[in-house]
Amino acid sequence: MIHASLVCRACSGTLYAVSTSGGGTASLPTWKVDHDRTPASCPLRPLLPLEGTAAHIHELPDAAHVLTRPA
Repeated sequence: MIHASLVCRACSGTLYAVSTSGGGTASLPTWKVDHDRTPASCPLRPLLPLEGTAAHIHELPDAAHVLTRPA
């Protein structure tokens, strides 16, 4: 599954998010979030890509620092 458009909190660059399912009904998706095109000047580059297992993308570690909140 590809997530809707996301924006980097620091550089306002476009981020992409991809999730894959573990297969079981109770398993959470595994996420990967990164810049679409990584700007050299983004101060959050060391935190990306965000990767992990969570019910929602905003529950990933460091998501609150990187992702803007949904409208």
